[in-house]
Amino acid sequence: MKLVSKPQLAKIHILLKQNGWAEYKEDVVLGITKGRSKSTKDLTFEEAKGMIRTLSEHNPTERLKSLVFSLAYQAGIIYGSTAVDKKINAAKLDLFLQKSGTVKKPLNNMAHFELLKTVNQFKAIVKSVYQSKSNREAEKVVFGLLDELGISTPSKERI
Repeated sequence: MKLVSKPQLAKIHILLKQNGWAEYKEDVVLGITKGRSKSTKDLTFEEAKGMIRTLSEHNPTERLKSLVFSLAYQAGIIYGSTAVDKKINAAKLDLFLQKSGTVKKPLNNMAHFELLKTVNQFKAIVKSVYQSKSNREAEKVVFGLLDELGISTPSKERI
């Protein structure tokens, strides 16, 4: 039986504090361990994983971070789905956020209000990406029709 890791312990304590449940930690752990222990140090790896998942689902800050990742995928800033891709994407996203983000911070260092600004920025990026794609597709159709009609255009790069 694999025990909880140090990173898991740190994440659990952060989430408990962020959600305002730190004072109920012993009760939460008792429930998760089915009465076996009150201490997070006694959690198994799988119990800790489940606890983090549950606490994250109730944490609006974690939801915003997930939304930023989702929007970054939609915008084409990050891509891939393997474990290695995810690690690379996290680093790539942090670099993007520090260079071009509205708050110039890595994702995990952002406060809730900063994440809201970042989500708005990424929604605008996604909208722009889809609009550009739509414009390019429309441009191809127009030039195709002009070619079919035998109408020459001075430049087929842009309308």
